[in-house]
Amino acid sequence: MLRPSERWYWTYCPQKDRLLLDISDQAQFCSPFSASQLVQQPRQQALTMADAEAFQLIEDSLQQLDMPAAVRLELCLTALCAPFLQQQAHKSWYFQQGSSADSAQYDVVMLRGLSSQYALVLSADSDCVNCLLLGELSTLAGKQLPRLQVIRVLRNRVSPLNIAIPYRHSA
Repeated sequence: MLRPSERWYWTYCPQKDRLLLDISDQAQFCSPFSASQLVQQPRQQALTMADAEAFQLIEDSLQQLDMPAAVRLELCLTALCAPFLQQQAHKSWYFQQGSSADSAQYDVVMLRGLSSQYALVLSADSDCVNCLLLGELSTLAGKQLPRLQVIRVLRNRVSPLNIAIPYRHSA
């Protein structure tokens, strides 16, 4: 898997209207976030040590889910965009009440509407959590929320991740 480097740079591309992460001369990550979703448009902003640590924490958290390495990498890089995003109003009414998980940053949680979906907690405060949807989700109102959308919900709308880890993985 790709590992963060001090040579990585955040930038905003007006032609693509996207937040980008320049990884090398040959590779660039194009986030799903446009200028209207950003609090700032970075220009050659180097990846910080905190970003690199966050990348590893996110990667470790996503290891619980059975997904290809390329998908996990995309989710890690998308989650790293969180500091550039505007604060959202909460959308708790779209979801069933959960088990009031005491979720912390980078925990994987479950959201339930008409369907259920995993989400990654990007940030948490005393009342709400900001989550990155790891897949498409149908809300209680029948609205389809796309994969990689960032949403804010009250803590009582998320449930902790309950995955039975096979014996061979527990050692």
